[in-house]
Amino acid sequence: METLRLNTLCGVDGRWNSFASNTLSLDDYFNPTDFEDAARIAVEKLTGVLEPRQTGGVELRRPKELTEAARALMTGEHGDVFNAERFSKIVDLYVETGINLNSRGYMARQFSSVLPVSAVFDMVSAMSPQPASYYEAGQLANVADKIIAQEFGRLIGWADDSFEMVTTSGATLANTTAVLTARNRRLSASWNEGMGPKAQRGRPAIAIGEDAHFSVSRIAGIIGVGQDQVVRLPLNDKRQICIAGTKQVLQAAAARGLDVFCLIASAGTTSVGANDPLVELAELARQYDAWFHVDAAHNGAFLVSDRLRPRLSGIELADSFCLDAHKTLFVPALCTLLFYREKGVADSAFPQKDSYVFDPFEDEMSNFQSGIKNFECTKRPAIMNLWLAWALYGRAPFEQKLDHLVALTEAAHSYLNGLPDFEVMHEPETNILCFKHTPSGIDHADLSDLQLQLRNRVRAAGHRFISKVDLDGATVLRIVLMNHRIELSDIAALVEEIRSHAQDILAEQAGLTGNPDAYAPLRLNVG
Repeated sequence: METLRLNTLCGVDGRWNSFASNTLSLDDYFNPTDFEDAARIAVEKLTGVLEPRQTGGVELRRPKELTEAARALMTGEHGDVFNAERFSKIVDLYVETGINLNSRGYMARQFSSVLPVSAVFDMVSAMSPQPASYYEAGQLANVADKIIAQEFGRLIGWADDSFEMVTTSGATLANTTAVLTARNRRLSASWNEGMGPKAQRGRPAIAIGEDAHFSVSRIAGIIGVGQDQVVRLPLNDKRQICIAGTKQVLQAAAARGLDVFCLIASAGTTSVGANDPLVELAELARQYDAWFHVDAAHNGAFLVSDRLRPRLSGIELADSFCLDAHKTLFVPALCTLLFYREKGVADSAFPQKDSYVFDPFEDEMSNFQSGIKNFECTKRPAIMNLWLAWALYGRAPFEQKLDHLVALTEAAHSYLNGLPDFEVMHEPETNILCFKHTPSGIDHADLSDLQLQLRNRVRAAGHRFISKVDLDGATVLRIVLMNHRIELSDIAALVEEIRSHAQDILAEQAGLTGNPDAYAPLRLNVG
């Protein structure tokens, strides 16, 4: 009778049985043999992704078509045993419709090809989940956090135990967390009382560069400062924050009654990869008693390179900065490192303390956890992907790959700069390069439209994948070299493809005008 009563309470004899009428038990879904079969299929297929000589872009399929293909691979409502063929087709569909980050034609985004061992460890951490915010749930992950922090601290030049690092899932969370820390420093009552009209120094404001990432510009709205209190800092001809112009803008902001409590610079802008003048900006921030934060999501990884580290001069002066390991440290997303120059300030980002996440008495274990210092309560142990590679190889592969990619981008700049029908938009500081195709015979006003069409046609052709960006209102082409297998010959092949597409576009336009000779000079010169 007791067994019957317990089964009834658990629903075994009721509606759960009717749903599970296919007689599969829960253990059937957790079958070790199925796991082995799935892992074998995945490894076999993903090994092909690492093929070093392949070239390909991205295959864009219409959402309706892809939805139908995905639904066709789904089992019935009541489930089924593991179907290796169905699983294989699902993996195929995922890989086919994704970006091949190891392709020599992939030059579009700041998504990185990953170190294979790190990718494998993603499976380990998924099968043996250890939420990394709390020591008791993720012991090794919390220890790895401290080890990686120490490794970077030495590269930054900070003394051991004088700073701290918090790992977050992406730079958006890292930047927002840092600005929250800055807000709570200036407006200590804001966590409980809100912003309100109680500021002593004026209306709280945040200063950012004109080329700051959009996720930085929206922080003011997220934390209650308001978009109207975002002070935009002008750029120089290198698309860095202009110091002379910034001084004037900050003075004008103060005259308007704004209290700039946080100044945010960039080390690796998304548009062109520019590094703002960090030393000078740190001094300006001090003059205004403002928190100085650096969004170094892209270029912060330069710390691992003896050659590139000087390009981050001044980052050691920042009150906080972040870097994305899933960009230029080549580990799976998301893994962002948020550094604070002063130990202990990270606690002020989230002053709220609840008993189920906070121990009133700190001990050696609670000192190792970061759950009360970031947004995430349940956080994947992404630091393990970085620590694993560092433990196996040291920093050598990171330095080697970064040095290669930046040198290749510099070579691409020299190559494109020597072509009469191409114009480079800047001298690259990183692995990002912007340029435009400028065939003779086309009006200047039509160049932006041409670049957009060229990006679309290159993408649609499927051989290569590049991106575009608007600079000062004009559309230009953009490449981000993230795959170390790309060679200068691949850049040359891209140039020829762009020329071919431009010839087709302009020939089509000439045909539409009814005047086949309208673009004759252009067609003669594009090659």
